[in-house]
Amino acid sequence: MYVRVCARACVCVCVCVRGAEPGGSPPSSWEQRLLASPPRLLLFLLLFLPGRSERGAGGALHHKENWRKDEVMQHPGLRWASRATRPSPSSPRSPQAAGLSERTEKLVGFRKRAGHLLGSRTQLELVLMGISMLLGILLLGCSIALVVQYSQATGSLNNTCLTEACIRVAGKILESLDREVSPCEDFYQFSCGGWMRRNPLPDGRSRWNTFNSLWDQNQAVLKHLLENETFNSSSEAERKTQRYYLSCLREPRIEELGAQPLRDLIDKIGGWNITGPWAQDNFMEVLKMVSGTYRASPFFTVYVSADAKSSNSNVIQVDQSGLFLPSRDYYLNRTANEKVLEAYLDYMVELGTLLGGHPDSTREQMQQVIELETELANITVPQDQRRDEEKIYNKMSISELQALAPSVEWLDFLSFALSPLELGDAEPVVVYGTDYLQQVSELISRTERSILNNYLVWNLVQKTASSLDRRFEVAQEKLMETLYGTKKSCTPRWQTCISNTDDALGFALGSLFVKAMFDRESKEIAEGMISEIRTAFEEALGQLVWMDERTRQAAKEKADAIYDMIGFPDFILDPKELDDVYDGYEVSEDSFFQNMLNLYNFSAKVMADQLRKPPNRDQWSMTPQTVNAYYLPTKNEIVFPAGILQAPFYARSHPKALNFGGIGVVMGHELTHAFDDQGREYDKEGNLRPWWQNESLAAFQNHTACMEEQYGRYQVNGERLNGRQTLGENIADNGGLKAAYNAYQMWLRKHGEEQHLPAVGFTNYQLFFVGFAQVWCSVRTPESSHEGLVTDPHSPARFRVLGTLSNSRDFLRHFNCPVGSPMNPGQLCEVW
Repeated sequence: MYVRVCARACVCVCVCVRGAEPGGSPPSSWEQRLLASPPRLLLFLLLFLPGRSERGAGGALHHKENWRKDEVMQHPGLRWASRATRPSPSSPRSPQAAGLSERTEKLVGFRKRAGHLLGSRTQLELVLMGISMLLGILLLGCSIALVVQYSQATGSLNNTCLTEACIRVAGKILESLDREVSPCEDFYQFSCGGWMRRNPLPDGRSRWNTFNSLWDQNQAVLKHLLENETFNSSSEAERKTQRYYLSCLREPRIEELGAQPLRDLIDKIGGWNITGPWAQDNFMEVLKMVSGTYRASPFFTVYVSADAKSSNSNVIQVDQSGLFLPSRDYYLNRTANEKVLEAYLDYMVELGTLLGGHPDSTREQMQQVIELETELANITVPQDQRRDEEKIYNKMSISELQALAPSVEWLDFLSFALSPLELGDAEPVVVYGTDYLQQVSELISRTERSILNNYLVWNLVQKTASSLDRRFEVAQEKLMETLYGTKKSCTPRWQTCISNTDDALGFALGSLFVKAMFDRESKEIAEGMISEIRTAFEEALGQLVWMDERTRQAAKEKADAIYDMIGFPDFILDPKELDDVYDGYEVSEDSFFQNMLNLYNFSAKVMADQLRKPPNRDQWSMTPQTVNAYYLPTKNEIVFPAGILQAPFYARSHPKALNFGGIGVVMGHELTHAFDDQGREYDKEGNLRPWWQNESLAAFQNHTACMEEQYGRYQVNGERLNGRQTLGENIADNGGLKAAYNAYQMWLRKHGEEQHLPAVGFTNYQLFFVGFAQVWCSVRTPESSHEGLVTDPHSPARFRVLGTLSNSRDFLRHFNCPVGSPMNPGQLCEVW
């Protein structure tokens, strides 16, 4: 069929559409279906529809205290909240609203007014612009007419979605594809090749992906809210948030203060051997101040969280810590990481010199600190050897801990860190890794006091240096360039300050975000999707041939008991409750550094306050604006913040195939974490205990061994993935995809076939898998890729797609991938 559409006078557009004639046989392969629609139509739509941008706005995704099982992406640190209740909607919006991302455009001004577009132009420019706009309108009309004519000719008009949202998302999908590659050869390249060409790494970034883009978009919203001249909140916590943000923006004041705030702090804790006199017999006093008051983690980390074997009570917990570089591998594999270690030493020397040390003596002493950290790396247990939590969990009294690691005065240390609580020798403590603590104690006892002092104070320096003047920032940028491959930092100050504010007052910031951006209907739809995915997962449980009935019933009960929270915790919309959460945290606009110190003090008090209280099941470990999600095994709960309930993960105006392939897979991923190699050790109440029958456990381990071996064969830049380190995430990726696909099938059986997107040439089932893959489109520097391989429990984005889909019978069927093709190697690794 050949369609010709002409606009008056000078515009003539010819579009050749190859495919079935009316009454002919339908295309039988994905290639034919792709050609059987008018793909060039989308070129016009992409060029001339208003509001188009090539890239959204970008942010980044380590477990810290109060450990939670899984995030969809690796994320820097946890947030806390002392009062949280089950989420409820904020002010509802009309059903016609198209979703959170459209409100973002209006709020931060992504759609510019005509006056801004014209500006001050010459007469010729205005004429040319007018002609261009007229041609654009004519071409848009031609495009729509083409779709209608084509659809009428093929009888598919009623089955094609021609809303603005459908046309836009179809355009985004098409521009992300690489149609030179067969989906059965490399589905990641097929789905993301166009996206990767159009999205080179932004300056100053070590990676760029959907999560980064959405976080940048959320940051733009928050910037607008915090810099609004009419800001007049009734909540003191929200006013603290603005003061904190503005103190971070006050660069002239930060430059004026220079290094003096940190010099004063070092003097306060007893001095530093690198910069001047220091008290030689105060190891315990410095350790208490650095770890307790200022929340650094030299040698080990101490926190309060739910007891894994008694999840209805909180307990003091101690775990390994103390390395500045991302992984022990950077210290122990010196040949491969020589440049990183040199850059790290240069960074240490530069900071020490800025604080008053002599360059030569500072270099010598900092080299000793690196050697001490290398000894710590030697005794640090690799993450892939810590996956069996039954084996690393050890509960003991403080007196028993003292006998295990006598170089630290534990009762004195913990009493200081948890002041004003009164602790005794019988106070229980959960230790993760007794061998490590025993060896740390021996290391402390044989190390010179001057080196111990330098190491302790260095932990404080590197924790606080980011709140000092530009010289410290430049020093860090040099290290980041070597460590992560970032060429230069172009991050605006306001973005840095939004991230800092999110870390400090994340739930007060979340209150502003939710009131501006989130609505009841999005929450209700998300809750409905979770219910459908849970049902699909439980149905699949019933079909597992390797699981005995007793274990199957217990697994079903656990799935039923999973507690889901969507959007935000209720307390953030109650000014009094929100103010109570941050009561006692002093914030001023005058000193960003002091605000940071006050935060460390405040968080220590919050930690102490939690010890004698039962865990709050509705407490969140992630702020509402975060683009991520998580499963927490001690609460058996899954949490989906408002920040991730946006396109491309979710949009009410998008086809269900995309929503199930996006946020649906994320939901299935988090739910499956309850049954991965670590989550399966916890029962429905969140307690670490054996509840599997031996034969089912053996079968489970056999199935997971297949997946561990499969992912261990993948390589990035010649480096193999660690299939053991990434096992839990790989199980969740595979199980999440299957649950979401089955839930989409259930939805179709209930509601009937949905309309197709124009021009993409995919069935809706194929669209589900393309949508899933395009969520993971990503670019990354080689240095950042290496860092991910040695630290991240997630597989690289490419293999989150290829590994998962090559195990999916449904994917292989819908794309007709033959056995022996790269996407269908013949052996499928299936767990759930």
